[in-house]
Amino acid sequence: MKTFYIILGILLVVLGGFWLLGSREAGDDTQNITTELTEYFAERMTTLGVRGGMMPIEGFDAGLLIGAFPGLIKADFQDVETFEGHYEIQAGELVFVRDQEQPISSAERTVSNEGYGTLLQNLSTRLDMTVNSESDIDAIIDTINISEIIETKIDQGASAYSITIVPQEVLEDSRCPIDVECIQAGTVRVKAVVESDTGSAEYIFEPFSTLTIDAIDVTLVQVAPMPESGVTIDQDTYAFVFEVVDRT
Repeated sequence: MKTFYIILGILLVVLGGFWLLGSREAGDDTQNITTELTEYFAERMTTLGVRGGMMPIEGFDAGLLIGAFPGLIKADFQDVETFEGHYEIQAGELVFVRDQEQPISSAERTVSNEGYGTLLQNLSTRLDMTVNSESDIDAIIDTINISEIIETKIDQGASAYSITIVPQEVLEDSRCPIDVECIQAGTVRVKAVVESDTGSAEYIFEPFSTLTIDAIDVTLVQVAPMPESGVTIDQDTYAFVFEVVDRT
C-alpha cells in the first residue's frame, strides 16, 4: 500500500509539471506589454498615420488606421477599445459596438490608448513578433506600413518600391473653384507614364481611383493647387501626391 501511495504521488507531481508547462506555453501568445511601450506604439501610429499634413481632429478610428497602414487587416481590431466602445468581427465584417449609452460623440469610434495596447497585442500574435522594446514595435510597424507617399510634378519622376511615376499632362481639371459653390465636385484626369520592372506604359489617373500595376497599387490622393474662378493653372504649376502600396 505504501508503494502505491509513493507511485501515486510521483504521478501527481509529473502531471502537475505537464499542466504547468502547458499553461506557460498557452500563455506565450499573450505578452505583458508595458504602458510605456503602448504609449510609444500609439505615438508612432498616429505620427506615421498622418497623410498630407492633416491630423484627424478626434484621432484615428479603425477605418483610418487601415487606410494609413495597408498591412493591417480587420481581424487586428478584434476587441480593440475606443472612447465609447470597442470593435468586433461579426460575420466577417468589422463592426463598432457601443459600451456606453450616453453621451454619444463624434469620437465614439476613435481608438483609445487602451485600444492601441490591444491592437499591438493582436498584431504581435498574428505576426508572431515579440514586443519587448521600442525597436520591436518599429519592426511591427514596418511590417504593416507597406505604403509610401511620393510627390511629383509634370515631367518630374518620383519612385517608390519598384515603380517610377512621371506625370505628363493634366487632361481635365473640372474641380469646383474654392471661391464658388458648385453642385458637383468635378474631377482631375492626369496622364502619367509608369515605369516598372516589366516596362513602361501610359495611364490616366483620377483622384482616389486605384490602379494596380505589377501587384503595386497606385492612387492619386492629392492635386494642387486648388482652382480659383478666373485663374488658369499652368501645367508646370501642378503638383501631385500619389500613394504607392506594395501588395507582394
